Amino acid sequence: MSHLHVALVTERPEVSLIPILQLRPQRIVLIPCQSPPQATERLAILLRHELPPGTAIETHPRLPADEPDRCARYADELAETLYRQQFDTPTLSVTLDAGGCSTLIALLFQQAMRRCSADWLYVDIQAGALYRMACDGPDSAPEVMAIEPVLDVDRYLQANGRKRVRALSDSDDWRQACAQRKSLTRYLAHHADRLAVLLGELHDMVHGEGGVLESVNRQSGARLRPGAERQWLKAAPNFPATDALKALHEAGLLRWSSDAPEVVDIDSVEAGRYLGGGWLTEYTWLSAREAGLSRVCSEAHILDLSGQHNGEPVVSDCLAVERNQLLFIESLIARPGTRTCVEQGLKRLHGMLNHSAGLAATRVLLACGEFDTSRQRLTELQRLQGLQVEVVENRELKHLPDLLAGWKEQGRWPGSASSR
Repeated sequence: MSHLHVALVTERPEVSLIPILQLRPQRIVLIPCQSPPQATERLAILLRHELPPGTAIETHPRLPADEPDRCARYADELAETLYRQQFDTPTLSVTLDAGGCSTLIALLFQQAMRRCSADWLYVDIQAGALYRMACDGPDSAPEVMAIEPVLDVDRYLQANGRKRVRALSDSDDWRQACAQRKSLTRYLAHHADRLAVLLGELHDMVHGEGGVLESVNRQSGARLRPGAERQWLKAAPNFPATDALKALHEAGLLRWSSDAPEVVDIDSVEAGRYLGGGWLTEYTWLSAREAGLSRVCSEAHILDLSGQHNGEPVVSDCLAVERNQLLFIESLIARPGTRTCVEQGLKRLHGMLNHSAGLAATRVLLACGEFDTSRQRLTELQRLQGLQVEVVENRELKHLPDLLAGWKEQGRWPGSASSR
């Protein structure tokens, strides 16, 4: 039996991919609805690459979603065309996925597509279920299918007009170094609340004004700033900072001695990256692996395929897709002092999401440092900007593997308002 699938493509084009990649119809009709025609063209290009050769993929003009009369005529004309095609191919079955269109548009298409006996599809990502309701059986229960894990990071991004160029975690050398430093990395993360001042100072030594690392260009990356390898702490460290400095010294990531406790020498690019926040990136990757996430991209460079936002490519601290849902993690390590607020990290994350896909992602901010943690201010910012960001701060970092495992199993962040 030949299968033709009609998809109304909305501002969440990745959702339209799920039934197509799972059911793999022989013919596909893509209609822009509440999304620019370019989004539909991107889906067509992606599907031509993913589906078997010979799959027929058509893109239609944009649906006049704000004009119900024209929308109804559009749906009637499409249904009439498909009805006529069924005379030439009597075994042609039709399915319709209205995606996230408005209720009115969905009803108009549902009514019109009765003419060609189209089955109605509904994708419930949170429940992990794909519902198929037969047009000729209104009194029968819908067929329920488990959604297969058809989306990965790259498919998700490409559907949203972005492309992952590379990721730090693609490197075998990086993954090996990450595994070798696992004990040290977990120690820093599990004691982040007590080491917040030190970790903030180390981050500032690397990335602050006159810091150890300086950017050369996009191709060459960072290098050591001449003469900047020697840095000074603001005050002689106390326990447990002294133990952390000793452990970093023994791991070869800096040079430190209790004889001159305020002096820190950082003499390699790898050490600078680790001390400047790489430890938190590595901890996130290790935690994701421990939680059983199947594919995690750390420090993924994301380009906008339209070319509008590529002056500086977005670098995401962590991207993962599980149960066809995107997880987007960003880190914030603050300079010592409570003048820095978690709001700064939230604003930066919000800016990245605006042009790095993932607008429908689970968004998480990992925050390490001394913060003005006024929950009233933080909640107000989230409410006003609609950020819906989960924040994991300092002492909560030790629970990150369990939080990620919960997200994998439940499809939502543990303890978030949506999961209550």
